[in-house]
Amino acid sequence: MPDSNQHIIPVIRMDGEEYFRQVFNSHYSNLCKYAFTIVRDMDEAEDIVQSMFLKMLEKNESLKMVNDVKAYLYRAVHNYCMNKIDYLATRRLYQQERILENANNVQYPEVFPTELEDSIRAAIDKLPGQCRTIFIMSRYQEMRYSEIAAKLGLSVNTIENQISKALKILRADLSDIIKEY
Repeated sequence: MPDSNQHIIPVIRMDGEEYFRQVFNSHYSNLCKYAFTIVRDMDEAEDIVQSMFLKMLEKNESLKMVNDVKAYLYRAVHNYCMNKIDYLATRRLYQQERILENANNVQYPEVFPTELEDSIRAAIDKLPGQCRTIFIMSRYQEMRYSEIAAKLGLSVNTIENQISKALKILRADLSDIIKEY
């Protein structure tokens, strides 16, 4: 490896594939950690650093002379991270707009609200006793599973199973109405 980071980029430009590997190996881990502090996702951070190195390798003829390779690499990773954050923000905004657009195009079923509520109440009333009680406590009284478990002297796992059972039964009983949505 060269004596100074300053000589790495010129050597890479002169077809120094081994030197590029050395730069990659010596900085990759720390660059990933740095990228993680920005994007908060290690897989994404690794992708960013790998993309930056790939781009650097592809454009090695056009790289400018740099005084400090380490600073150059960190700035490049920073820029890649910012671009990724901007991309994700734009994508999220686009998805939200699509959701709102689709919400405006929803065709509502020909069930009146009182009929819908009556159908739901009837389906809930058909649930087995304990299952119905747990479902009502969870959905209508807005109690947490742990609160329900403590109040009824049951395990949280039992509560989760009963809620799952209730939802399965309700989906089956209300399938005709759900299809209309």
